[in-house]
Amino acid sequence: MVTPAISIVFTGRNDGYGVDFCERFFATLEFNHRELAQRGISHEFVLVEWAPYAHRPWLAQLVADKMPALESVFTTYVVDPRYQDALSLNPRLRYLEYIAKNVGVRRARAPFVLTTNCDICFSRGLLDVLERGNLVRRIVYRAARHDLRQSLAGTPLSWKILEDPANRDGPAPRLNPPLMAGATGDFVLLDRETFHELGGFNEVYRLARLSIDRNFLTKAFSSGLEIADIGGHVYHINHPGSHRSERQDTRSAEEEASRGYKRWHARGVVYENPATWGLSEAPARELGSGRWFLDFSWNAVPPLVDLRRIRPAGDRGTGPQPRRYVSQS
Repeated sequence: MVTPAISIVFTGRNDGYGVDFCERFFATLEFNHRELAQRGISHEFVLVEWAPYAHRPWLAQLVADKMPALESVFTTYVVDPRYQDALSLNPRLRYLEYIAKNVGVRRARAPFVLTTNCDICFSRGLLDVLERGNLVRRIVYRAARHDLRQSLAGTPLSWKILEDPANRDGPAPRLNPPLMAGATGDFVLLDRETFHELGGFNEVYRLARLSIDRNFLTKAFSSGLEIADIGGHVYHINHPGSHRSERQDTRSAEEEASRGYKRWHARGVVYENPATWGLSEAPARELGSGRWFLDFSWNAVPPLVDLRRIRPAGDRGTGPQPRRYVSQS
C-alpha cells in the first residue's frame, strides 16, 4: 500500500448535527477529494465515527454506498458508544470531539497529518501549498476560516460559490501570534512524528469540548514548536448548532453548557496524555473495505482523574501566561 503525503482526519456521525450534516459532509468530501486528486496530492481521509447511534446507518456505510470511488483513500474507525460514557466527565457533553480526532491521528499513515472538520473546504491558496509539498517538520500550520452564509447549505460547491465575497458571513478571524488561534479545530497540520511526540489533543480534561484545540496550541508553543499561518485559508458553511450560531450557550455555567465551560484554563496549562491516548489499546475489528470497529475495553480507558498530568504552561515572554489550574470535577 502506497503511503500518502497527507492524512486528513475528521470525526462525525449520522446524527443530523446542524440539520443537514450528511449533505454538507458529502459535498465537502467530494469537493476536497476532486481538487486534491486533480493536483496530484496523494492523500487519505480518516473518518472517526464516534459513538454512532444504533438506529441510524453508519457514515462509513453511507460513504461506501454514495462514493465508491473513494474506497482506496477512505478509512473509517467506528468507535463503540460505551467509550463516550466511560470517558466523559460532563453528562451534557455528548461528543468527545478531540479524543475522537486523536483516534485518527494515532492511526494516520502519512508523514503529515491534518485534523479538520467534516464541513470544511480547502481554498486554492491552501491547495497550492500542499501541491508544492515543502512542509517543514515541527511547525504547527494553521489556516484562517472564512464562514459562508447558512443559506448556501445544499448548494453544489464550486469555486464561484466559495470565492464570491457576497457569500461571506462576516470577516475571517485573524491569526494572531504566538498561538495563531481562532477556529483551531478546523485546521491543525503537523508532521505525524511530532503529533505523536506531543500525544495528540488533551485527554485529561474531559469536561469541555471548547478550547481543547486552543489548549493543543498552548502545549505546542510551550514545547518550543513554531506555529505559523500556512498561507491559505479554508471555507465553512454556517449551520444551526455551530459554535458561531450558539455562542450564548457557551457562556452559561459549565453544568448547563452542552459544549462545556468556555473559560477553563486552556491558555495557561499543558497536559501529558497517558501512553494509551487515541484509544491505542482498543481492540480493532476489521469490517472490510477500509472500515474498522473499535470494541470496548477498560484497558483503553485512562484514569477518571489524573491531575498530575496537568501543569502550568511555561512563560515564554510573549506566550501564554501561567495560571493555576483549578479542578472543575
